[in-house]
Amino acid sequence: MNRPVPATSIVPTITLSGSPFTALHSVSRPELAALRETPAAERRHLIPNFVALFRWEAMRPLLPFQLATPGQPPAWRERMCRSFYQWQPSEDIRCGADLAALDAFDLTLRLFDFTPWRPYFAQRLKSQFGQPPFAK
Repeated sequence: MNRPVPATSIVPTITLSGSPFTALHSVSRPELAALRETPAAERRHLIPNFVALFRWEAMRPLLPFQLATPGQPPAWRERMCRSFYQWQPSEDIRCGADLAALDAFDLTLRLFDFTPWRPYFAQRLKSQFGQPPFAK
């Protein structure tokens, strides 16, 4: 499927104050269109500082990443949700090989703290199986 690249960005720019990601050079729209056939792994190597910034040793002190919620979350009703989510620290991950051993789901849980999203998940994914096992 070959889709044209829009002349202007369709996603608003998000900037995080104090974030090391602001040092990344973003590819312009014409450059992106020219590099369309280049595999993503090769395109990442064309961005200055990309490899250095995304090394595990550089990323680990920044964890967990926080994802902004879409507005004020609904009231948390823990009795409606069966699971109890907690961010998993990364003490057991020491190198890239340890990261490669994780599946995509576990890696996501190690990188992002979804705690502020619990009320949204509970609202969408209600328990239909009786008493929640992790009542406080």
